[in-house]
Amino acid sequence: MQNYLIPSEISWLSFNNCILDEADDVNNSIYERIKFLAIHSSNLDEFFRVKIRKLLIKNSKKNKDLLDKILTEVNLQQNRFGAIWNRSILSELEANNIVYYENQELLNEHLHEIEYYFKSIILSYIQVIYISLNLPKTYFLNNRSLYFLVKLKCSSGNYNYAYLNIPSDKLDRYKQLQSQGDTHYLISIDTIIRNCLSLIFPSRKVVSCHAIKLNRDENYLIEDESSGDLIAKIEVKIEERKRGSSTRFLYDSTMDSETISVCKKSFHLKKDEMIKGGTHHNFYDLFKFPNPVKRNLQGENYPGLKHMPFESNRSFFEIIDKQNQLLHFPYQSYYYVLQFFNQAAINRNVLEIKITLYRISSQSLIANALISAAKNGKKVTVFVEVKARFDEYNNLFWSQEMKNAGIKIIQSMPNLKVHAKVAMVTTKDKYGNKKHYSYLSTGNFNESTANVYSDFGFFTSEKKYAEDLKKVFTFLKTKKKADAPKDILAAGFNMKDKLIEFIDQEIKNKKAGKEAAVFLKVNGIDEKDIINKLIEASNAGVDVTLIVRGICTLLPGIKNVSGNIKIYRIVDMFLEHSRIYKFANNGQEKIYLSSADMLSRNLNRRIEVAFPLYDEKHIAEINTIIQLQLEDNTKKRIINCEGNNELEILDADVPRRAQTEIYDWIAETNKE
Repeated sequence: MQNYLIPSEISWLSFNNCILDEADDVNNSIYERIKFLAIHSSNLDEFFRVKIRKLLIKNSKKNKDLLDKILTEVNLQQNRFGAIWNRSILSELEANNIVYYENQELLNEHLHEIEYYFKSIILSYIQVIYISLNLPKTYFLNNRSLYFLVKLKCSSGNYNYAYLNIPSDKLDRYKQLQSQGDTHYLISIDTIIRNCLSLIFPSRKVVSCHAIKLNRDENYLIEDESSGDLIAKIEVKIEERKRGSSTRFLYDSTMDSETISVCKKSFHLKKDEMIKGGTHHNFYDLFKFPNPVKRNLQGENYPGLKHMPFESNRSFFEIIDKQNQLLHFPYQSYYYVLQFFNQAAINRNVLEIKITLYRISSQSLIANALISAAKNGKKVTVFVEVKARFDEYNNLFWSQEMKNAGIKIIQSMPNLKVHAKVAMVTTKDKYGNKKHYSYLSTGNFNESTANVYSDFGFFTSEKKYAEDLKKVFTFLKTKKKADAPKDILAAGFNMKDKLIEFIDQEIKNKKAGKEAAVFLKVNGIDEKDIINKLIEASNAGVDVTLIVRGICTLLPGIKNVSGNIKIYRIVDMFLEHSRIYKFANNGQEKIYLSSADMLSRNLNRRIEVAFPLYDEKHIAEINTIIQLQLEDNTKKRIINCEGNNELEILDADVPRRAQTEIYDWIAETNKE
């Protein structure tokens, strides 16, 4: 029997290759394509920061074989990336009168301009470190930073080496130069430095100059989270992360063997850590690639649409009392969420606000609203997950800011991450009776990412949601579990068991000749018990349909295993982030929206919340979105039985693109 699982690392790389598909798609605007290159580079950078170290240190044949497959795929993608950039992007920019200086000769008109900028600005940040090949010394490269490795020839005829930083952490990576006629010119500070090396080494001849970069392992583990000061331990680990073990050393593929040897010895590198790259690294800086002609080369704009019920002059609390409200981000504006908390902060009838924060915007308007609420005399309790990877410092900062304002802060829990995205506002009426308004979401309380992440937000004043959320918040406060929530599913309480129970019911219904089907839309799936249950459902004849954006270790379409399982990916202008669980349930559909993926970490090591929809209108909306996504034939990929992506053959007469159709559908609904 064919193996029905693939390594999560290989599956993740398969997803990242879809990003390159979008960068390679000439139907996308040029700056959309550049953005996808930036996303691919950022993703790959994170991959080497968190997923590779365990394979490098565990010396087994299985790990070695997997590492070889990973590095082979990475090399293929890097070569494809370079081809897209050099053969397609740069030529299309030039066709639109934008010249990007990379390795070509500069116009005389620009030589003085870059020299002036180098001498007056860039040189302030340059640090040169000479390498001694005779002294046993350890040279250090900062994680993710850019450097040049320079080979020099002295007047004596001897060669030596030095490396210097490219200060992209201090300065904009790209600079726009003076236009010449109708032609615009862009340049990176890398290229400026490369052209001004004689000013750094005036008494030596520069023989060669090659770009280098080091990734370090940032996936820290706290051995004992239950004793001592957990926050202090996290802070120590964050500092240690800056000096973590190397996982990838990128170097210019034109580097000669002697210089490669110098790098390996000086920076204490292993063969598997050394990966050939291009003349420039850190292409995630392309997120800020200048656009001299602005709208002409950008894709169509999709501003957040209105949610008409919230457009009245009544308070949000009155509107939610009348009917539950379901919002679709980023198709609809996230500012309704901000307005909800702003209204809660100043409403004289609001007594208390409770909320979980996983990833907070660096300039968080929600955090500021909570601070205002506390200063206005409201009782505010905020659970902040300070173990959210790469957002620890930001979350710690906001924790302190909110604490200083009088907010009760609960920070992290031993051996668990709180990934739920929920809030509850408690009010009182004129008789002193309390009423609760709940907000449940599939996405973070982060107005920045809400502009590009597709998610759902749900407002309700129904008692059943509030009663369940009380149990979650009580657990976060006391660390003691009461009864499991009744209506919502909560990982850490009952989510995994309930999901298995729901799939079991579909199996029973199918065997009884009743309507049965499972649909899951998630960002990842690797949880073995869930996978085994889906396989059991498949073998029972249940139609299982999955839309999985990222890691998917389950292989579909394998006879006698996953023959009734279909798996798709959608990669488009918005990041597919929402999670939907749908069960046919013999015609009485069960639909949940959730913060949880079908990953082991989500279901076994996190607090997550999935909430049911009961309103027929909202169920119809979710079914419309599901249908539009399944009918997509331009951005939807089929994952085949080998884990590869296959774009569906496009019927040229009827192109279907789910994200634009969802946007148009919501816009049309607003007219009704």
